[in-house]
Amino acid sequence: MVKLSVSKAARMLGISRFDIQHQINSGKLQSHEGYVTTDSLRLAYPNASLESEEDKHIQKMQQIKNDATYKIEADNAIHSTNDKVYTGIITKLKTKLYQEELKNQHHQMVFSELTERLATLEEHCHSKDKDALNKLQNWVQSKH
Repeated sequence: MVKLSVSKAARMLGISRFDIQHQINSGKLQSHEGYVTTDSLRLAYPNASLESEEDKHIQKMQQIKNDATYKIEADNAIHSTNDKVYTGIITKLKTKLYQEELKNQHHQMVFSELTERLATLEEHCHSKDKDALNKLQNWVQSKH
């Protein structure tokens, strides 16, 4: 049994102080030295909620906690989805990079083989063709 001032009881019930005072004066609500008990309030107002400010505060804090938990779970779900998307993108990029590295290795082998063949051709070509062949060799080396 909790004692409340008439003003606090009125605020908790959402009614005027005058209404509670009227109940006290008519004998439907008992009071002692300006205070009423929660038990007598429940008898006089059976349908009213007598949640204390502390109860309301606890409920509000619980709602904030529930909202935060929901937001964290939603954020985690989004991050999990993003992680899967990013992992897929990274895997595709790694595959493409590997393919490009293979192409690069192939081109390096082609340039090396071409350089060797041009050197062999230079040894066996006619002197009038050597100038054009040297230009081609220089161009290949600049691209290699």
